[in-house]
Amino acid sequence: MKLQDLDPKIRAELEALRFAPEEGTVVAEPCGRGYGYWAGGAKAAFDAESGLFYLFYRQRAPLEASRGGECFVAASGDGLRFHDIWKATKEQFAANSIEVGCPVRDPSGEWRLYVSYEFSQGNYWRVDVLRSPSLERLEPQDRRTVAMPRDLGLFFIKDPTIYLRDGRYYAYLCVSPQRVLRSSEEGAVRTVVGHDATALMISEDGLHFQELRYVFEPTGQGWDGVRARLNSLIPLSKGYAVPYDGGSTAYDMYEEQCGLAYSEDGLAFHRLTPDGPWISSPYGCVRYLYGLRVGDEVFYYYEYTTEDGSHQLRAMRVRAPI
Repeated sequence: MKLQDLDPKIRAELEALRFAPEEGTVVAEPCGRGYGYWAGGAKAAFDAESGLFYLFYRQRAPLEASRGGECFVAASGDGLRFHDIWKATKEQFAANSIEVGCPVRDPSGEWRLYVSYEFSQGNYWRVDVLRSPSLERLEPQDRRTVAMPRDLGLFFIKDPTIYLRDGRYYAYLCVSPQRVLRSSEEGAVRTVVGHDATALMISEDGLHFQELRYVFEPTGQGWDGVRARLNSLIPLSKGYAVPYDGGSTAYDMYEEQCGLAYSEDGLAFHRLTPDGPWISSPYGCVRYLYGLRVGDEVFYYYEYTTEDGSHQLRAMRVRAPI
């Protein structure tokens, strides 16, 4: 599917969401300069009660250094300028590396932070949840696991994107794909099909997730063929705009590019950018693009490759199309 195949109203709304990532506000600088230093992996929440934005992000160093060594929650009154209110280290999670986390406020008023990390005692990625009356008081020692890869027959499960809809928790998770290699008819040649996919788990309470379904998978073809990581669902007048990360090689694990998909129901997703990324950086990539709709505005948070090869965490505010 291409953008021009959609209903004209939806197409106009999607086109209005496009922005220039190089113009974004820098929220956090990386902890070092050069390839492998990243600030990002961000997800955000808006608290209507206080009028504050909350943003999770992590700092990462190269593989030979500390990897994802620290994570943060930051607060903001305008959604663009943030200050840190909470911090944790990978040692507090018994982790080799921390990746994406997602803050969510439960209807009870409790705050939850869903965090993915590579557990050092098994070298596998999992998702845990931290719970507290306020994000400033989160305690890593009190975390509990909500998604364990071995329970589901997966190699890994990470990068949670969590939404509350119709009183239920919808967790979109990056997981190992159903197919990794495809053999030829002769059996002597194998073709890479995918390195990651997106699965959906639904829960009544956000703590017990039992069933997993694949909703967005790599195609094995094109610029985004071996990666399929959904990063956010942005509400439209009908359905959702869905930024995702794609790539065509193993190297793209570190420099994925941002594509755009569309979904009517949050269950089936259709790629709209078959010819190349939706947005990018002239120096590399835009990835982990999270779009948060607040009233008549959309706030974007994303990793942006700079001229020296490191990744800044940036933010951009655009007028919502409806």
